[in-house]
Amino acid sequence: MPTEKPRVTITMSKDQLDKIDNYRFDEKMKNQTQAILSLIELGFAELSSTNTAYKKAPSLSDEAMKIAKDYSDLDSWGKSAVREVLNIEKQRCEDEDRFINDTQFNNFEPKVINRYLEPSAAGIAAPVEGKDFEPYELGPDDPQGAAYAIRVQGDSMEPDFPDGSTVFVNHDAIVNGDIGVFCVDGGTVIKQYYRDPFGMTYLFSLNRKRADADVPIYPSSGQTLVCQGRVITRHRYPIPPLAR
Repeated sequence: MPTEKPRVTITMSKDQLDKIDNYRFDEKMKNQTQAILSLIELGFAELSSTNTAYKKAPSLSDEAMKIAKDYSDLDSWGKSAVREVLNIEKQRCEDEDRFINDTQFNNFEPKVINRYLEPSAAGIAAPVEGKDFEPYELGPDDPQGAAYAIRVQGDSMEPDFPDGSTVFVNHDAIVNGDIGVFCVDGGTVIKQYYRDPFGMTYLFSLNRKRADADVPIYPSSGQTLVCQGRVITRHRYPIPPLAR
């Protein structure tokens, strides 16, 4: 009786055919067709258990589908702009999560860190208590993930970090847009970090009226730059247009 099942014709190497025959004889199957079908089923089972792309993808909301359609209708410039905004917003959410983790308070073990009395003191190999730093006990509103603190000097980081205020610093990796503590040729500054695709590094003042205090570092300048930590902030700050 003829079968109504679909038929396919495949071409394979002699080595592949020998492997199928060996499998057929090992498993005591009647013919090559049965062996091939068995091997195909085993392959599908392996795919469904290990390949996440083979599994059912999560369903997207109508809003997400509309956004995807709108994105596909954009030209290359528009798509690039959307990706830039997405990257900024993803980073903002990650920063918020990071800030929340840094500010979790342990009621049982109060934490004491060093608060350096001026930025340059943070780079001293053997700082002196009372002269270079003072012990500082973190309170419930302070970021508990801080490794140390620094008292700000000058107005270049106003209004968020005014002269005399305290910033809290950890040792997280620095990325574009972060505020960090940097040692440049032996001098320590608190600035916003940006490195462009050509290797040019900018240390920006948040107070753009004090753009004269920016520190540009050219790749061939021979200047030394060491990041001593990332300032813990609740949100990111826009990078000045000069660097775009």
